[in-house]
Amino acid sequence: MAPADPPPAPPQAAPPVPAPAPVPSRPKGWLGVCYGIVWRLLSFVLAAAIVYVCFTQWNRWEGEQRYQVTDDAYLQTNLTPLAAQISGYIATVPVQDYATVKAGQVIATIQDDTYTADVARAQAGLAQAEAALTETEAQRPLLQANLQAAQAIVAQTTASLGQNSRDVARQRRLMTSGSTSQSDLEQFQTTRAVAAAKLLQVQAQADAVQKQIDLLGAQEQQARANINAAQAALRLAQINLGYTRITAPTDGVIGLRDVLPGQYIGPGAQITTLTQLPLIWVIANYKETQLTHVVTGEDATITVDAFPGRKLAGKVIAVSPASGSEFALLPPDNATGNFTKIVQRIAVKIAVTDTHGLTTRLRAGMSAIPTIDTTLPDGSRP
Repeated sequence: MAPADPPPAPPQAAPPVPAPAPVPSRPKGWLGVCYGIVWRLLSFVLAAAIVYVCFTQWNRWEGEQRYQVTDDAYLQTNLTPLAAQISGYIATVPVQDYATVKAGQVIATIQDDTYTADVARAQAGLAQAEAALTETEAQRPLLQANLQAAQAIVAQTTASLGQNSRDVARQRRLMTSGSTSQSDLEQFQTTRAVAAAKLLQVQAQADAVQKQIDLLGAQEQQARANINAAQAALRLAQINLGYTRITAPTDGVIGLRDVLPGQYIGPGAQITTLTQLPLIWVIANYKETQLTHVVTGEDATITVDAFPGRKLAGKVIAVSPASGSEFALLPPDNATGNFTKIVQRIAVKIAVTDTHGLTTRLRAGMSAIPTIDTTLPDGSRP
C-alpha cells in the first residue's frame, strides 16, 4: 500500500503594504489663495529680472569675453581685373584657365601690324622734323654773313656821306671868297644827296637781314617744337604697340579667360582676373558688441570650412573705419520714419601668419571661422 501524500503547507500571509506617505495638502481657504499669488508673483519677478539682466547686460557680457568668434568671415586676396587698353583682334592667349603665372608673363596678345606701322610713321615724322631743324639752323651762318656785309656797306656809306658834307661846307666858304663857282658847289651837294640816299638804302638792307635772322630764330623754335611733338607721337605709338601684350602685373593665379584668339575687343575689355595667391587674409564681420577689446596686433586662430580640424594662425592687422551699412550704395537714413535698432557689423582684417601646410590649397571666398584672443601678450586687456 502506497504511502499517503503529505498534507499541503498552509498559505503564507502576504507582507503588509506600507502606507503611502502623507502628502502635504495646500493650505485651504484664504491661505491657499495667498500661497498661489505669492508663488506666481515670485515667478514673474524672477523671470522679469532674468529678462532685464539679459536685455541690459548682454552686450557687456558678450564684449567682455576673452575669445571672440564669428562665422561671418571669408578668405580674401587681391583680385586684379586685366583689361585691354587698345582695340584690335586677339592674336594669342598662351595661358590656360586657372593657370599659375609670374609677374611679366604674357597673358594675351593683340594683332600688332597696325600699331607697328604707327611706330614707323612716327619715326618718319620725327626724322622729318629733325631735318627741318637742321635746314633752318644752316641758314643762320649765311644770314649772319649778309648782315655783316650790309653793316660794312652802311659804315662805308656813312663815311662817304661825312666826307661829302665836309666838301660842301668847303665849297660854300670858297664861294664867299669867289674861289669857286656855283656849279662846283651844286655838284658837291648832289654827290652828298646821293650818298645820303645810298645810306638809307643800305641801312634798310641791314635791317631786313636782321629781321630775317630774328624770323629764323622763331623758325628754329617752331622746328624744335615740331621735334618734341614728333617725339611724343613716337612715344605714344610705342606705348600702344606695347599694349598689344597684356602681361601679369604680379605673381598669382588667373581665373577664367574671357577672350579667345580671333575675338575683337575694345579698350577696357576684360581679358581675365588675376588672383594674387598665395597671399591670403580673412575679412571677419564681427558684431559691434564683440569689438570691446578687439585691437590690432591681437592673435587669432582660424578654421576653414573646407579643412575641418585644421587651424591656421593669424593676427589682427586692421579694423574697418565704418560699418558695412555705411559703405552701402544707399546708406540707411534713420532720421525719418520708424526706427528699429539693428546690431551693426564691423569688418576686421586678419592676416594669415601660418597656414600649416595649406598655402597652396586656400582659395579666396572660402568660409572661415576666426577666433580672436583679446588678451594681449602681457596678459592685459585693451
